[in-house]
Amino acid sequence: MAERELNILLTNDDGVNAEGLICLQRELRTLGRVITVAPHQEKSGASHSISLNQAFQIAEISKNRYALKGSPADCVMFALKKMLDSPPDLVVSGINHGANLGDDVVYSGTVAGAREGALSGILSFAISQTGLPSDETLNHAACFSTKLISRIIAYQPPAGSLFNINIPDSNPSSFRFTKQSSKKFKGNIEEFIERGEGRVYRVVRGEEEWKPEPNTDLEAIGEGVVSVTPLQFDQTDYRTAEYLIRKHLKKEPPRK
Repeated sequence: MAERELNILLTNDDGVNAEGLICLQRELRTLGRVITVAPHQEKSGASHSISLNQAFQIAEISKNRYALKGSPADCVMFALKKMLDSPPDLVVSGINHGANLGDDVVYSGTVAGAREGALSGILSFAISQTGLPSDETLNHAACFSTKLISRIIAYQPPAGSLFNINIPDSNPSSFRFTKQSSKKFKGNIEEFIERGEGRVYRVVRGEEEWKPEPNTDLEAIGEGVVSVTPLQFDQTDYRTAEYLIRKHLKKEPPRK
């Protein structure tokens, strides 16, 4: 797949005009044809929400670049089902302005955009950069992640594989395959405006709690190394399931 020009669907959750998306779009064009379908405004924390039974609009910003009034998952679903004549070779989501480590993947619209592609059997990548992005670090992240995608393609992963890539803002030169860390997102509720009889609140990030473990995305980022974490869809708790099955079988009356 890497020897021919690729067809790539690009999205994000920071919005169609986010600098990380624009940098990545430019670099991905070295691999082939890029069609960008991204939210018209920021959709951070949208997770895998879809606009079920709701109307949404799409507008062409420029050639092969579209803004959709919906979530990242909406963008990918719409592109795959209504815009493209055939499935793309890749779905790429990012570059997110901020890391997606640990259970951030549950909340992340960036990861959800890539996950929607993987659910359709397409090799997909979610790309995030830690810290506060700058032109220099975003350009480096876009260049590095494009080369990294090419390398992973050469490994010929199974169809529908999903990779969560996190890039330190220190312009790293190496990467590591990792597992998801135990970092926990902690959100606080903050009241910020009083309007008439009602009050308005928002969720803000609190102090994050994490458990240091070897070979995790968090460890790699802490060492200034790009983290590449393969993700899966099966959320079965096999340990608990096996335990309950054994318990159930022990108490089940013998058959006559």
